[in-house]
Amino acid sequence: MMKKKMLVDERGKKYLIDKKLERFGNDLGVVDLKGKKEGVIVKSHKGHEFYLVEPTIYDIVKKMKRTVTTLLPKDIGLIITHLGIREGETVVEAGTGSGALTIYLANAVGKTGKVITYEKRPEFAKVARKNLEIAGLVRKNQKIIGLDERDVDEDENSEEEEGLYNVIQKIGDVTKGIEEKDVDVIVLDLPDPWNVVPHAKKALNKARGRIATYVPYIEQAKKTVEALKEHGFFDIHTYECLVREIEISEKGVRPSTRMIGHTGYITVARVKPEEENEE
Repeated sequence: MMKKKMLVDERGKKYLIDKKLERFGNDLGVVDLKGKKEGVIVKSHKGHEFYLVEPTIYDIVKKMKRTVTTLLPKDIGLIITHLGIREGETVVEAGTGSGALTIYLANAVGKTGKVITYEKRPEFAKVARKNLEIAGLVRKNQKIIGLDERDVDEDENSEEEEGLYNVIQKIGDVTKGIEEKDVDVIVLDLPDPWNVVPHAKKALNKARGRIATYVPYIEQAKKTVEALKEHGFFDIHTYECLVREIEISEKGVRPSTRMIGHTGYITVARVKPEEENEE
């Protein structure tokens, strides 16, 4: 469950606020939220309307703190769809960055699944942990494996029913190896995913193992595909996703003058099954 609630004012502006907040104010006035549950319209002391609603994952990611440029929903959706990620699966991700992709992956695998996310930079991992806490995917101050934090205590008393708590954070470089075995899915948002391919082959479940990589340049995508082929991966496909919003008004309908063009190239593949032993 999200650790936040959301107010949307009559102009459509969104405010992600703490669930325990009892009063909120902006230029449209002060709103009394004490005792109010999501799903109602509340009015400010100036008479302006606000919608009190539950935020979606999309709302959380849009408002969260960022350390680096995050993958956009169009690319995240394509990755999850083409990999067919489902409830109960184990996913290894690298690198964590600000945790946007991690949040979507964790919600895709659900309560019975697990996401292990690697990040080389401790300062990024700490920011990601705060974002994952808001989304209810890690407990407050949950330990990041490989990071020495003697002054931080994990909150063991977090109410488990309030979140999925299915993300494990690690400090590590997956180009040097992946500790996990029998993994269902590996997702790489790295500049050199081809260096991870041999390790991914060892880590993935041979019956259903899949991999996805995200890179901004076509040369990187080409090198990745070559590495996948060299190590026996199959069903290899590379995609680019472009998105343009459509403006609908009383005047008419037309494509928006702005669009989300190229962001990166996504390559997906399956690990090769093992040779059958003949007696």
